[in-house]
Amino acid sequence: MLADDDPVVLDSSSKALQAAGFKVVRAEDGCRAIEEALSRKVSLMVLDVSMRQMGGVEVCHCMKAMPKTSKIPIVLTAHKKDPAAKTLARRTHGSVRVLRKPFEPEDLVSLVRDLAKPKSLI
Repeated sequence: MLADDDPVVLDSSSKALQAAGFKVVRAEDGCRAIEEALSRKVSLMVLDVSMRQMGGVEVCHCMKAMPKTSKIPIVLTAHKKDPAAKTLARRTHGSVRVLRKPFEPEDLVSLVRDLAKPKSLI
């Protein structure tokens, strides 16, 4: 799932992930991201920190609080100068990965591939 209120980022990120073979569910805000995650089988979420209505950190907290979605890997995207980005590690308790904007589509694809790899059982 991709959630970002910037249509340019949403489009370019969607295209890059789809070209890499991923199915993409899109959301333009945090509330819609939660609705989609609860109504579909979402295996990974990429959330913009600074969306209108509800940002990525708030969505992350909601997802991690619900048993149905608590294990979904989450990537938060944030501009380096975004005030919310400065406290991400503390606010998410290190439970997510952070990708700084602007990022290259290949960087997003690489990160998603890394997180989507099946984990071996030891």
